[in-house]
Amino acid sequence: MNVARPARSPITNGVATLHDIIVTMRDGARLATDVYLPAKDGALLPGPFPVVLERTPYLKTRNQTNTPDGAFWASRGYAFVTQDCRGRHKSDGVFISYPVEGDDGVDTMGWIMKQPWCNGKVAVTGSSYYASTAQAILCRNPPGLAAAVIRVGAGDYHEDGAWSGGAFQMTHNVNYALGLAALGKESLANSAVQKAFEKALETKEAFKLMQRSPLGAGQSVMALAPTYDGWYQEWQNHELYDEYWKQDGYRFDYRNAPDVPILLIGTWYDEFLGGMLDAYTGYAEGKTAPVQMVMGGGFHSSVYTMATVAGDVDFGPNLPMDVPGMILQWFDQYVKGADRGPRNSRLFHAFRIECGNGEKTKSGNLQAAGSWQVFSQWPPADATAQKFHLSPDYVLTLKAPAKGALSYDHDPANPVPTIGGNVSSGLQIVRAGPADQRGDLTLLQCNDTHPLAERPDVLSFSTPPLTKDTEVSGPVTVTLYVSSSAVDTDFTAKLVDHYPPSPDYPDGYAMNIADGIVRARLRHFSQQGPGYRRLYAQREEPLMPGEIVEVTIDLWSTSVLFKAGHRIRLDIASSNFPRFDVNPNTGEKFAERRLPPITARNTIHMGPDHPSHISLPIRG
Repeated sequence: MNVARPARSPITNGVATLHDIIVTMRDGARLATDVYLPAKDGALLPGPFPVVLERTPYLKTRNQTNTPDGAFWASRGYAFVTQDCRGRHKSDGVFISYPVEGDDGVDTMGWIMKQPWCNGKVAVTGSSYYASTAQAILCRNPPGLAAAVIRVGAGDYHEDGAWSGGAFQMTHNVNYALGLAALGKESLANSAVQKAFEKALETKEAFKLMQRSPLGAGQSVMALAPTYDGWYQEWQNHELYDEYWKQDGYRFDYRNAPDVPILLIGTWYDEFLGGMLDAYTGYAEGKTAPVQMVMGGGFHSSVYTMATVAGDVDFGPNLPMDVPGMILQWFDQYVKGADRGPRNSRLFHAFRIECGNGEKTKSGNLQAAGSWQVFSQWPPADATAQKFHLSPDYVLTLKAPAKGALSYDHDPANPVPTIGGNVSSGLQIVRAGPADQRGDLTLLQCNDTHPLAERPDVLSFSTPPLTKDTEVSGPVTVTLYVSSSAVDTDFTAKLVDHYPPSPDYPDGYAMNIADGIVRARLRHFSQQGPGYRRLYAQREEPLMPGEIVEVTIDLWSTSVLFKAGHRIRLDIASSNFPRFDVNPNTGEKFAERRLPPITARNTIHMGPDHPSHISLPIRG
């Protein structure tokens, strides 16, 4: 069975659509809902039918590219229900991103179960915000749930969306809030307000807002949409993992989900990768129904486009996925009961990134490659974590080095620019996915075209050229022993595949594989809530200038084949802007910053007593 491009069941019916049905919630809010039903010659078929449900803040009539719409489902014998979330478009109420979706989803499920066209089996699905509405239902376990397909969805919004390792996810948060507000009710009711948000979303204007951040209450364009500014302020003010982030919708308790078949679809360069990895473990724990993962090589929007190109890299013809076909096959098999292949329970389908020969395609992208592998668990059982130690001579080595230290200055006024990575919003500013780690003057965050590794505030460690192909598949973490002249600062880590020089890339090509960040005063993480892999910062402790402390940076997971002749590289710095906010080194909480930024002298310590290293899961 080809999971990436499964055979689709044929179209057998016409479609009839019922627009703007009102479904009343428990508090009286009226949510606008469309229903697509199988028909023949313009007349409804008698049914009843299995139902597919999606709930969205992005307009229920919008047909996203390669996302199965109502006609797709009804023509194949399903009823399809799509609904505007509370406070969005034609639905009543006030929109607050995420927390209300559990109650509203359960109430919608109850309404569906009473309809004559429903056969008692409902499947939920969705990507991005839709994925959160689907999981909000799934983890409430209302009657009727039969299966689910979750695509590129957050697992815990504190670590997946608003924050990461203690840093504010600037590119995502600013663009996401502006984009939702631009189509919110305050904006749609006033053309001047809508134009103001549209202008704010322009590349230069959005970038200025990121540079100005934090955006105080009523002190930015967000003030034109007070309800949206309200929850954005909450995000800024709750940097620790507290009761605010434990609300349903911001996090999901997988233990409460029903024992039903669940398919998860993600990408290695998605901002929500960590949440998808958690979900794969969490939904399967203690359950017997199939839970499978399909992890592609692209970025967040690749789930819609299925393009071979991600960022500046062409991964070749094996990458594209027929996502609608995958979802259809899953629901045909586990909702309709059709025979669509083996019913394996715990499979992880991983696209392995495989390096090319360093040439450009006709379109100007690095020509890479990749292939699909199937594992019975994740991490793969045959992957062994190996520590590659940082040494004072800038080498990554399996042997612990002699004692040493390397220092650099982190100047908040001159942050290291974001070049590619796990970004889902703000793609006009940061190109999501892999890219050569050098400056790009088409990006506002770049002032030159020099390799980032040449900056004095970036420490770059590499293995010698590999003598054989080396596969890294599984979780990646970086442990550093650090000190600083400041009471707070950040440390970033980036895993890079450094290609050898070629005619198209005389300096080689430094392809980012995975990255992460940790805010030093929030370095104490603990396991909390329903997370199965994630650690959360619940207290802060300033640095004592000069004191050596241990910090851990989570780079989530990857699957990549480093080819012979390439070098495995690790870049350490203290900023990655605008993906993350820039730490001013003053020790203030993000939303309460008032002091002028200061330059921090940051040091990485190495050797037997301070074994700074990157842990890589090596297969073979």
